Amino acid sequence: MSDSAGSIGVVLALFLTVAVSLCALAIDVGSLYLERRTMQGAADLAAVAAASDLDRAEAAARATLTANGFGAVRTLSVVKGRYERDRALAPDARFEAGREPFNAVRIEVAAPGQLYFAKSFMAEPEISVSAMGSTDARATFSIGSRLLAVRGGLANAVLGALLGGSVTLSVMDYEALVNAEVRLLDFLSALATELDITAGTYGDVLDADVGIRQALRAVATAAHTQGDTAAASVVTTLASRADASLTVPLDALVDLGPLAHAEVGPAHTGLGAELDAMSLVNAVAQLANGNRQVAVNLGAAVPGLLALTLDVAIGEPAQHSGWVTTGQAGATVRTAQTRLRLVAEVGGTGLLAGVRVRLPIYIELASAEARLKSVTCQGPSGDGAQAVVTARPAVVKAWIGDVPAGGLAAFNSGGGVARGNIVQAFPITVTGRAYAEMSHAVGDDLRFTQRDVDAREVKTVSVRDHLSSLTGSLLQSANLNVEIGGFGLGLSVGAIKSLVIGLLTPVTATLDGLLVPLLELLGVSLGEVDVRVHGISCGSAVLSG
Repeated sequence: MSDSAGSIGVVLALFLTVAVSLCALAIDVGSLYLERRTMQGAADLAAVAAASDLDRAEAAARATLTANGFGAVRTLSVVKGRYERDRALAPDARFEAGREPFNAVRIEVAAPGQLYFAKSFMAEPEISVSAMGSTDARATFSIGSRLLAVRGGLANAVLGALLGGSVTLSVMDYEALVNAEVRLLDFLSALATELDITAGTYGDVLDADVGIRQALRAVATAAHTQGDTAAASVVTTLASRADASLTVPLDALVDLGPLAHAEVGPAHTGLGAELDAMSLVNAVAQLANGNRQVAVNLGAAVPGLLALTLDVAIGEPAQHSGWVTTGQAGATVRTAQTRLRLVAEVGGTGLLAGVRVRLPIYIELASAEARLKSVTCQGPSGDGAQAVVTARPAVVKAWIGDVPAGGLAAFNSGGGVARGNIVQAFPITVTGRAYAEMSHAVGDDLRFTQRDVDAREVKTVSVRDHLSSLTGSLLQSANLNVEIGGFGLGLSVGAIKSLVIGLLTPVTATLDGLLVPLLELLGVSLGEVDVRVHGISCGSAVLSG
């Protein structure tokens, strides 16, 4: 019988060796989890720092990691892209790497893990973590006109034609609209009330088509909320005069960008921008006019003219561009295409005594564009905020010539411009044609500070080949063709040309003076683009994903 004394000690020694090894492994595993958690915190801070400084994202991330004890990382990947805060998207689909304009950063960090007891029997592991940060800096901006002065008669005729009713506002009424500011949040909240939307998002509000009277009442409510009772009263009057059958596509009026997902009701700093009531009323009126074309007969109301007729066609608003836009870098707003047909008539003298002399002018304005290039925030309260907007004026093409008045709104067709009939009085026929263009190939950067925003500053980019007198330049370059019938053998072609030019030259100054306020009422300018930043919102960079 063998002696088993001491076997328990051998077994205990074996188990003790295993137990000590397991304890060592447990300590190292716990240490690795703690180290990973610490590294994740450092990575989160690095992602926020990188998102706050997108131009120096990698340097900012690396400096933050070093400051938090992770300077010796094995690998560091910093990928810039775009993050959409849309709850309708799956979390892993909200970030798109490489998509511009950038507003987010995803970083991935790998570093060797520290082993204390287990390194004698296992390889050193690698700890890897990832984090995503995004910035919420945005601006609210629009393209419009300064509208420094309003001529009551012209404004009433154009606005009344757009609204489908009779408008008889005074100059003081228009000044009240020009000087009134309404908050975007107040306007959207009033629209939600008009549409009876008590839950949902502002995107739900903008997806609806609202009646023009409802839209104008929302403007009036927003003005009244700001304490501007005079402007509120004027807009209420306009609402009562507007054609009740007209509707306003709200998504073409306001583009909220990511803020479209904000819930109706709670205040949001990004919606605190202020809009001037006159521009807002004009935008509502233009969008509501279903035919996109209006005709105004100014009759003999313009001094020096026997007659003056005006036809205006406003194109469909550009896709993904509201009249006013709230967004991050890359957000864009464009004006609608506009076409104008002006026909002025004056009485002839001398050889053309008793004859009506016409000057038919046709003008096409392409879309002007403003693109938010960047928003930077400095200082803890955003008091050093700046927005840079790249603006490009519309290309302006103008002719002396005749076009069918009824076909102006067919923007999908070019539509030829025929030689214009200037004099039609047997035995004399005078026709003419001329062309002029103003263009600006690239955009210019406009920088707006918070002080500019508070001062309601409007900044302008003008075309480099600007014509001081558009209609005057057309007339001076016009190719006139004079035909004299058999009963006019004694008439001089040269004398008739000189007489026609002499009669129409004063008309060009009148038309140039009329075009400027007319286009301002429509929110566009000849050879210029006016940009206003209504608000800058400086949300801090945050973790995302």
